[in-house]
Amino acid sequence: MIKADLHTHTIFSKDSLSRVGDVIDAAAKAGLSAIAITDHDSIEGALEAQRVARRRNLPLQVILGEEVRTDKGDLLVYFVKKRIAPGKLGGVLAEAKRQGAVCCAAHPYDFARHGIALGKLPAPLLAKIGCVEVFNARVPMPSQNARAMAFALRNRLALLAGSDAHHPSEVGAAYVEFYGVSALDAASLVGAHRKIGGKSSSPFVRFYSRYAVLRKKLAGLFRPRGMD
Repeated sequence: MIKADLHTHTIFSKDSLSRVGDVIDAAAKAGLSAIAITDHDSIEGALEAQRVARRRNLPLQVILGEEVRTDKGDLLVYFVKKRIAPGKLGGVLAEAKRQGAVCCAAHPYDFARHGIALGKLPAPLLAKIGCVEVFNARVPMPSQNARAMAFALRNRLALLAGSDAHHPSEVGAAYVEFYGVSALDAASLVGAHRKIGGKSSSPFVRFYSRYAVLRKKLAGLFRPRGMD
């Protein structure tokens, strides 16, 4: 069985101050056997996390992921080979397919955080999204996760879950248990038998993100010349 948190952020996201090593430590403490690092429009944190896990010889699979901003909403992409630039959903999906990556609608129906309105997508675009994040620990209203779950089941899309951690203390709050596999790949992420688990995070965790954004803006404002 593989226990995986499939939505986490590090300092390489604009709204997180989580150091990569701290996220890896938190994953081990939470009993995870896999974690996807899905920074906003960046794979630098995921690449660093893979190096840290290897250097520490940890029994933790680090999935190279990214949360890509599109015109229709945020899209989680797993097993990418190189960064995918934000843009129109169709173009992002096409690039993900070229890389052999798996696409997942992130926190759909949470429109305050740019979730995808799955029911309004044209059929050709929806057909290219293989998974739905049916449990996001940071979603403020349980009905939003329930709506995502209902849509995924109705359309026979794979069910995924993640903490959406922007602070190490959140890692592992939501997870997926995959059965019959010893490691995850693109095929098993979509096709393996699974169970969703975890609990919703406190609403106060959003202050971590807001503080991170403010601190980074101030750091940029007061950065000495020649330090870019």
